[in-house]
Amino acid sequence: MKVSFLVATGLLAAAAVAQADLVVVQKVEGGGQAGEQTIRIKGDKARTDLTPTVSMITDGATGEMVTLMHSGRTYLKVSPEQTKAMMEELQKFRTSPEPAKLQPTGKKEKIGDYDCDIFTATLGAMTITYWVARDFPNYQAVLAQLEKFQAGTISAMGKGLMPELKDFPGMIMKTELDLGGKKTDTTLISAKEENVDPGIYAIPKGYTEISSPVLNFQPK
Repeated sequence: MKVSFLVATGLLAAAAVAQADLVVVQKVEGGGQAGEQTIRIKGDKARTDLTPTVSMITDGATGEMVTLMHSGRTYLKVSPEQTKAMMEELQKFRTSPEPAKLQPTGKKEKIGDYDCDIFTATLGAMTITYWVARDFPNYQAVLAQLEKFQAGTISAMGKGLMPELKDFPGMIMKTELDLGGKKTDTTLISAKEENVDPGIYAIPKGYTEISSPVLNFQPK
C-alpha cells in the first residue's frame, strides 16, 4: 500500500489542468506495478484507478480516502482524523528541518511532445528524479489548483519533506522514485478536459467495509 500511496502522489503531480473536470492517463512501471492508471478529477474529489481491481477515491475537502477492492467487492476507508494521524507519524521521520531541495542536473530529455529539464531531490535513501516541461500550457494555474487539492489529502503527508509544487519551474511530465536501486517510473500519457460522472466517487452498492491494522491510526 505504501508504494501505491507514492505512486498516487506522483500521478496527481501531473493531474490537474485548470478547474474543469479532468481525465489523466499515466503509465507506471516498477515497484511491482506495470501498466496504465487513470485519474478522474472533479472539484475537490479524485478517483485513481490504480489497477483494474483497485481504485482510490480521495476527497480534498474533508481528507477522507477510500480504497476500493473490486475483486472482493470490499473497501477500506481512512477518515480525516486517521489521515492527520498518519501525517504526524510520517513527520517523525524527518532528518532535517529543511525539505528535500530540487536540484537541476543540467540534463534535458524529451517526454512526449515536450522538452524537459531534469531535476533531482533526495530524501534519506530515496532519490527522486523529475522531468519538467517549462512550456506546458498554463502550468502555474495547474500547480496552484493541485496544491489546493492536495492540502486535505494523503499527499499532504509529504509536506515539509519533499519539494513544494511552487518550486517547480514547469509541469512534471515524468517522475522516477529510486529506493535502494529499486525504481518506479510514472509518465504522463494524456490529460483531457471532459465531463466526469459524479457517481464514480460513491462507494458502489454491495461493497463491504473492511479494516486494516496498518492504517488503524488513532487521532491524538
